[in-house]
Amino acid sequence: MRTQIARILLAMMVATLAGAPGSGAWAHPEHGSSGAAGAATTQTPAERRIEFAALVPGTYELPVIKPAPDGNVLDTTGTSRRLHRLMAGKVVVLSFVYTQCSDARGCPLATAVLHQIHRATASDPVLAERLKLMTLSFDPAHDTPAVMARYGRPSEPAMRASEWDRLTTTSERALAPILAGYGQLVARPASTQAGGLTHRLRVYLIDPQRRIRNIYGLDFLDPELLLADVRTLLLEERGRR
Repeated sequence: MRTQIARILLAMMVATLAGAPGSGAWAHPEHGSSGAAGAATTQTPAERRIEFAALVPGTYELPVIKPAPDGNVLDTTGTSRRLHRLMAGKVVVLSFVYTQCSDARGCPLATAVLHQIHRATASDPVLAERLKLMTLSFDPAHDTPAVMARYGRPSEPAMRASEWDRLTTTSERALAPILAGYGQLVARPASTQAGGLTHRLRVYLIDPQRRIRNIYGLDFLDPELLLADVRTLLLEERGRR
């Protein structure tokens, strides 16, 4: 019964998040760096857990949602790179953030989940080799390569774990087609006194063929669920060989 319920919820999540932005029961309310939404929860990212078990990897399929868009980005050294080249045929978990976000249900949550996934890969050589994490800022004016080099940096950088690229762009103009392609909504304040950026929490799962296979909002952003999906894609890839 639990497996059946989880399958139904998984299908609902994919159908909703792949549809029109802002619609559906699982849509995350927009939030900024200091809005009321941030005060509405007392849970920290580390305390938050999804209330049903993840499915067993390989016992279900993830539909292809759409091709993962490409774009020009900057790595932490300031070198210009292409997203598709950075994906390098791996399973990718891509998170859009801005480093000044202080809403516990927004960017800090997404980064905390990626940290948990990163730590999990340290004890799994297959995950360490085949999974790549990416954090891409949608605030290039503030989030320079130097800022991104410090943001979300693993506390144990020497451990053998998956790669984690922390990226930004040269300008909002370079960023715009990437956000549009992924459907990542970001609203910028009319003035510097109006507060932080308003955005929707979205994390993307991308397969080695650079196709989006799942999109996670607030209600399903849990490391166990993501890792089950990652392992499902790895098993799928193994079956293709």
